[in-house]
Amino acid sequence: MLITYASHPDPLCPVLVGLFEDKSMTITEKETPYFEACRAFAKDRDLEEGMLIQVSESIVLMGMGKKPNTTEGWKKKGGKLCQKIWTRKPFNILMHAMDKQDLRALVYGAHLRAWRFDAYRTAARPMPPILCTEMTFVTHETLDHRPDAAIIESVHWARQLVNEPANHLTPPVFVQRLEELSALGITVEVLSTKELEKEGHGALLGVGQGSLHPPYLVALKWLGDAASKEAPLALVGKGVTFDSGGYSIKPASGMEDMKMDMTGAAVVGAVVKAMATRKEKVNVIGVVALVENMVSDRAQRPGDIVTSASGQTIEVLNTDAEGRLILADALHYAKTRFKPRMMVDIATLTGAIRVALGPVYAAVFSNQPEITEELIKAGKDVSELLWPMPLHPRYDESMNSDHADLKNIASPGFGGGSCTAAAFLHRFVGDTPWAHLDIANVDHLDRDTECCPKGGSAFGVQLLCRWILESLA
Repeated sequence: MLITYASHPDPLCPVLVGLFEDKSMTITEKETPYFEACRAFAKDRDLEEGMLIQVSESIVLMGMGKKPNTTEGWKKKGGKLCQKIWTRKPFNILMHAMDKQDLRALVYGAHLRAWRFDAYRTAARPMPPILCTEMTFVTHETLDHRPDAAIIESVHWARQLVNEPANHLTPPVFVQRLEELSALGITVEVLSTKELEKEGHGALLGVGQGSLHPPYLVALKWLGDAASKEAPLALVGKGVTFDSGGYSIKPASGMEDMKMDMTGAAVVGAVVKAMATRKEKVNVIGVVALVENMVSDRAQRPGDIVTSASGQTIEVLNTDAEGRLILADALHYAKTRFKPRMMVDIATLTGAIRVALGPVYAAVFSNQPEITEELIKAGKDVSELLWPMPLHPRYDESMNSDHADLKNIASPGFGGGSCTAAAFLHRFVGDTPWAHLDIANVDHLDRDTECCPKGGSAFGVQLLCRWILESLA
């Protein structure tokens, strides 16, 4: 979707005017004859939100409902606007009466919603064609949508990956998608099975050994401030392109959603992509572990003991607790290879977090309260909400194994599955300032919303971009 601004409408294109519940409009009296025609038409009519009415051959009036009083409310208005018009012919959308910040939020929401996953719908069952490939907002304000567009298009990029079926998005294909980012000036380093074996990434290799498709560890480097002597930020993402659970196999019901168990990796790639597109003067490293967790005669078994890249040995009591295993090696790699000033990992890590928080908040764990506060604030700003969760010595103790340095799940009945998973990851962080985002409860939607269709949501892209730009840039 192309978003443009203009100071005057294109005379060859019909105009769209918004009418609010209080009879105010998105244009002022100065925009005659549009204002007079719309006011006369709407005088004795109530337009429900989303309703489109033809005022004349060149003017369409749209019901906008009640005026929002929050940025998020205006974004939702924009998303609804997009849904109503993008399968219709293009309009000049008149917004002269809109406050600059409100308009920016509305346009942001419209662009955010202007994406759908339709790659596999054929002529046998086509989706409605998208006719409105460009939205032109007519305003007297001077606005530049390009910085917002860089983030939104990165969200769309991540949503596309997250919704891909696992037979199309295998670890090697994911690597190819990441390598394409080099066109933006991102340096892409790929560790294949041979390099992973050489460097002792036994935790990652163990998860991947049951699959036909080999595992990878990929580093994405955006050094927008190459002259800086400050250590970079490292983002680490879980990329399980399909999670059967391995021999600790998952129930059949809902297993199809496990194609989205690579959301963390997609989010990390999207954030680095956004920083590069915006040419931000920040140094950000993205590290993603890519693997497929399958059942085969070569697959990892419950009770196996693996040696992680850190040298710590791990008893694998549950092969479905695989995300923490690959993140263990990815966190160690990020810490030792790039020596970052801080690390943030993001992962669809535990089903337990849905029990704890439902589909509203994602969880944040951190060894630095300041990082927690900054991330929570960034999340509020973009409506990707985080709730602080505890790291406690008891959770750490629950990870001790009788036969290895640690085990990948706590003993039966201990509970606190999300907290013990975070405690496991903490063992591979050392003294590096670190936060862990568990997004397993918010990574996909079971229904359409104003700004995102049903399916993978790419939760975390906007949050982490806002955090970097507000706190670190």
